[in-house]
Amino acid sequence: MARTGVTYLDVFEAAKAIKARGEEPTVDKVRTLLGTGSKSTIAPLLKRWKSETASNTDVSGLPKDLVEALKGLHQRIQKGANQQIEQVQQEFGALEAELSENLTEAQETSVKQAAQIRELEQKLSSAESEKRRLKVALDESRSVLEKCKYQLEDSSARVSEQKTAIEEMKQENRDIREHFEHFQQRTATDRQHERDQYRSSSDQLKGQVTSLSEQLGLAERKLSDQDLLYKQGQALITELNREKQDLRQQIGVALTEASNLKLQTEKQVEMAQTRSAEISQLQGEFAQLQNDSSAKEREIQLQQLSLEKLESELVTMKDLAERLSDENRMALQEKAMLQGRFTQLESSLKRRQDL
Repeated sequence: MARTGVTYLDVFEAAKAIKARGEEPTVDKVRTLLGTGSKSTIAPLLKRWKSETASNTDVSGLPKDLVEALKGLHQRIQKGANQQIEQVQQEFGALEAELSENLTEAQETSVKQAAQIRELEQKLSSAESEKRRLKVALDESRSVLEKCKYQLEDSSARVSEQKTAIEEMKQENRDIREHFEHFQQRTATDRQHERDQYRSSSDQLKGQVTSLSEQLGLAERKLSDQDLLYKQGQALITELNREKQDLRQQIGVALTEASNLKLQTEKQVEMAQTRSAEISQLQGEFAQLQNDSSAKEREIQLQQLSLEKLESELVTMKDLAERLSDENRMALQEKAMLQGRFTQLESSLKRRQDL
């Protein structure tokens, strides 16, 4: 697209001026003369000017074939020149772009190298500072080394003194160990005696508990039998009461019939007397059953008292077993304490031996 201000008239005037100087107008010359415009804008306008100029050339007196041939030759030459101009322009544009890109890369590389140089300078400065610091540290380390040598000599003397003290402590530890072994042997004998006594007492208690358990089972079986007899007596009493009630109902019916039937009074009286005798007999049997039931109840109470006594004895035996268990636990605790003390003594002996 043509830039604003560059027109065909401008190109025409510039080409005419160049032609007047005796030179052949070209795109570069026209552009230089105008001082503005792009080659892509000036080239077609200049081509148009050349075409019009060629058509206006005076060809009078020349053969027509020659004129046509000259025009064709001129057009071919002009076309070839234009193509070369365009090719050169394209090559120049590509070269210009490449140079611009190379320039940009060179500038970026220069900036990076400058940054690297600054970084190296900083590292060099840091290295020099570190070198000075290490030198100061080396001097301090040498001073500390001298002090350590002096302390080492002093420590060697102290170690010799400590070795002498350790030998003395080892001798004391051997004496303590001999006394402790004697004490341990005596303690083991006492503990064995206590364990034997506890085992004997425990066996006796187990025998007593077994015997009491058997007695308790026997008493429970007896109580169960007595309870069964009591239930049977209660059932019998209930049956007698029911029969007694039935008899009373029958007596009532008989008395009613006796009052209504005077003719059968004597028979009913006899029957009533007979039944009264039976009732008396039944009442006697009932009283006997009540007496038997009372005796059974007293016997059950005695059995319950015996059972309670056995349970009390069993509780006493359990308490005794718990006390023995507590004593055994205390004995085990004392044993653990003695073992702890023995362990502490061994640890102390080992530490002294290590020293």
